[in-house]
This record gives sequence, structure tokens and C-alpha cells, in this order.
Amino acid sequence: DYPSVVRREHGQYALGEAEARLVLSTIELGEPSDRYEQGVPLYTRYTLLHRAAEYCKLRRKPHRAWQSLEDLLPQISEFELRVQGEDYETAAELLNEISFNYLLRWGYHRLVVELRERLVGKLENPRLAQSNLGELGSAYAYLGEMDKAIACQERALLIARRTRDRANEGVWLTNLGNRYVNLGQTARAVPYYEQALLIARDQRDQRAEALNIASLGTCYAYLGQMEKALECYEQGRRLARELNDLSMEGFCLSNLGNVYATIGQVTRAIAVHDQAIEIARQMGSRVEESRRLGSLADALIIGELYDEAIESLQLGLQLDEETGSARGKNYKGVALARAYLFQGNLEQARAAAEMACLYDTPQNNHNALSLLGLIAVRQDDAEVAQNAFTEAIAQARQALEHNQNNQDALTAQGLAFSGLALLGVGPRASNIEAALTAYRLAYQANSSAGLVILALRLFDALAVADFDGRLSPIRPAITGG
Repeated sequence: DYPSVVRREHGQYALGEAEARLVLSTIELGEPSDRYEQGVPLYTRYTLLHRAAEYCKLRRKPHRAWQSLEDLLPQISEFELRVQGEDYETAAELLNEISFNYLLRWGYHRLVVELRERLVGKLENPRLAQSNLGELGSAYAYLGEMDKAIACQERALLIARRTRDRANEGVWLTNLGNRYVNLGQTARAVPYYEQALLIARDQRDQRAEALNIASLGTCYAYLGQMEKALECYEQGRRLARELNDLSMEGFCLSNLGNVYATIGQVTRAIAVHDQAIEIARQMGSRVEESRRLGSLADALIIGELYDEAIESLQLGLQLDEETGSARGKNYKGVALARAYLFQGNLEQARAAAEMACLYDTPQNNHNALSLLGLIAVRQDDAEVAQNAFTEAIAQARQALEHNQNNQDALTAQGLAFSGLALLGVGPRASNIEAALTAYRLAYQANSSAGLVILALRLFDALAVADFDGRLSPIRPAITGG
């Protein structure tokens, strides 16, 4: 009966998935060791799955031809057959060839999760078990699932330490530092980077040294220590150039651009971001290209170049849609809402803010919600505004639990309390005092020119609806008054 379920495609015979399972079920299972039998192969499922996997291996394209997911379909088919045949170690080695430098870079994060999850608990080789858990954690991080990412990478770190694998111990320490930065827990990230930096220097690994120096720069930037941040990024960039490491140079350039924008040097920020975006495009990294387009837009907004910012954000959002980056959609939604708001396009600003709120991102939810509240006030939608401001304050408080000097969260809190005072929700004097306190603390945390400009612009957009001047005592606090 088999010919009735076989079809011919592109000059080859093929079975559908259901038909293949049916046919295989009629063949003796055998043992995993059957694939290694010498002489005449045993006619068992394990043997046939192995032979099919070897056939897929022969169909692989050369490395230079790997430009899209379609070019890796033979490897993905081979992986499936290896797993079905319980040849997990070979499947893991195969996945290591295509996962980090291709699938993750191209944005196929969910696919990497699906493939790597199938190997968890199945690998006896500690090196393979470690890399599988670590890269699974990276894929979860790209999808915004930070708790799962941290759990995976903590397990990878434990294996590295048990096997005295110092180099990979440093890798997972750096990754865990990244995860805590993603969560807004900057102070908690610093010791991870410091430990990883010591290991990098001990191992004489200059690339890892550059990466951790730059990562510490990110922490200093979040903590408002801009001079230290610039010093770290410049040092990391110099090392990257010495190593001819384009990826690391792009990382440092992107972060330098962020710092320049923060301190109000917009022209310099734009030039540096343009260089970082070009590097991402040269490398074919859609994830980094999208992230850097968002950073460029932030600088353009500070410079009041709203049309250019919107164009950059729309390009980035297209990439986020392709890669499934929820975090990217949250951040770019907030930036897009700001650009439209400052242009006076309230309808588009509302749509962008609502989109941002759909993608839970703890380190940026306070911005999305406070902005939605502001826009709703301008549209005379008091109910939505009140709910958004109230939730923004709650989200900001959660962020401040991890870092009480979080300038970003404090500024959002100041805007939200100002909004509640304007709406007349609760005791007005208490809300005004809370707004004053939040804005003053934000200024103490980081008084950089770019951040103050943005905070003033958002407050002024809210104050358009302040017809009796009740918010006038608050504005001076934004500049430290």
C-alpha cells in the first residue's frame, strides 16, 4: 500500500509527515546503537532515521551560501531526524553550527527556543549541555522572557563552574549581567560584569575584555555616570578596532550614540548611530539593526527631527515584526508616540502608545503608560488617562525597587503625578508634591541635558491642557529648582 502515500516533488519521492509516521510505525524500533552496526545495516527505525539524517547532511549548502532560513532547511531536517533517532549529541553539535551566528542573528528566536528545548535534559556531554542552555537563555531574552532566560543561563554557569570551564564561565556571567540590565536591575548587573572582566583578563581574551568594559559602560550610563560611561565605550571601541571586531565596534558605537544623545550632543549622536546601523547591516543582523534604528530615533526626537525619527522607527518596527521582538515594539512604540505627540498628531500618538502597552516590558512600562495618560488627557479621555497614570506610578515604583536612582522611572512618575493633579484625582496638593519630589530626584539622579530637554517637552505637552495654571509650580523642579 505504500506507493499510494508516496508523492513526487521536484524530481524526488516524498512522504507527508502523517504518512511517514504511519510507515515508520510498521518497522521494528530497534536500539539507538543500531546506527553504528558494521556490515549490512539493520532494518530498524533507528537505522533508517540515521540514514535519512546522513542524506540531509549531504544536501547541506556550503557556508558561504547561508543567506536565509531556506539555505538551512537541510540542517533543520537533519536536526529533526537526529532527535527522533535519539542522537542528541550530534543534533546539538549541528545546532551549534547554525544557531548563534545565523538563526539568532536573523531573528528566528522562537525557532531557536523550539529546537533547543528539545535537547534540554538529553545531553550527557557537559560542554553541549552548557551551550544548549546558554543559547536557549539568549533566545528567551530576545523574546522578552527574562525569567526563563536567567534560569537557563544560571544553569549554564553552574555547569561551566563544575567543569572548570573559565572561558564560558565568563560568557554566562556577561549574559546574566545583560539579563539584569534588561530587567532594569542595573546595580545587580555590575558584579556579573566585573567578575567576567577579571576572567577575560586572566584568559587574555581581549574581545571578552572589550565586551565587559562596554557593558560596564551601559551600567554607568543607567546610573547617571556619563563620563565613566563614555570612557568605557571609548576603551571598548579601541580594543574592538585593534581586534578588527566589527560586531564589538558596532556595539560600542551604538552605546556611545546613546550617551551623546543623553548629554544633548545630538549631531554627534546621530553620526555615531548611523555608523552603528551600517555595521549591523553589513553583518546581516536584523536584531541589532532594529535596536540601533530605535536608538537613532531617540536622538532625532531630542533634536526635534520628528519626521526622520518616525521613518527610522517604522523601519525598526518592520524588523521587530519579522523577528518577534516584543521588547523592541514596546520601546519603539513609546518613541513613535512621542514623535507624533510633539508633532501634534494625537490620533497617531495614541495608537502608538496603545501598541507599546500591549508588549509588557517592565523596564519601560512606566513610560508607555504615562505617555498614554498624557495623550488621553489631551483627547479629553479622563477615564483612560486616570487609569494609565495610576498604573504608570505603580510600574515606576516597581522599577525603583531595583534602582532607587532610576532617572527614567522617576521622570515618568513625575509626569503621572502631574497628570493626576491636572485631572483632580485625589488630593491635588499631595499629587503636586509627589510630582515635585519625583522630578527633583530624577534631576539629582541624572541632570544630563538631553534627558532634561525630553522631560520638559513631555511636561509642556501635558501642560497644554492646564488651563488654570495648577501645574505651574512643578515645571522648575524638572531643571532642579
